[in-house]
Amino acid sequence: MASVEVFTWEDFDKAVGFLTHQVIKRAGCINSIYGIPRGGLILAVVLSHRLHMPLLTSPSEVNAFTLIVDDICDTGKTLLPYRGHTIATIHYVPKALIKPDFYVHVRAADWVEYPWECKRVATGKR
Repeated sequence: MASVEVFTWEDFDKAVGFLTHQVIKRAGCINSIYGIPRGGLILAVVLSHRLHMPLLTSPSEVNAFTLIVDDICDTGKTLLPYRGHTIATIHYVPKALIKPDFYVHVRAADWVEYPWECKRVATGKR
C-alpha cells in the first residue's frame, strides 16, 4: 500500500510562515499572487493576505511580477507553463520537470493528503 503524509492545518500554517519569510527575503519584485486551481488556491489566498499583495483570479492577469503558487510540484506539468515566473509550493518532488524557486518540503511519502481535501479512498483516488 502507498504511504500517505497527512498534512494538517498546523503544518499548513507553519509552511505558509516559512514561504512568507522566504518570499519577503528573496523576491523583491513580486507584486501579485496567482494560485493554480485547485490545490494552489488556498495557499494563494493566505499568502496574498500575509504579503499584502493582490490575488489574481485568472491566468490572463499573470505578469512577470506574479508569484505562482501550488500545493505541490509533483510531475511539474501544471507549473510548466509558468516557467520563468517565480514559483512557490509546499511540497516538491525532485523528479519534477520544473523546480520551484521556493518550497517547504521534499515529498517523502507516495501521497500527501492536505487538510482541505476529501479523505483518500482505498483506490488511492481523491
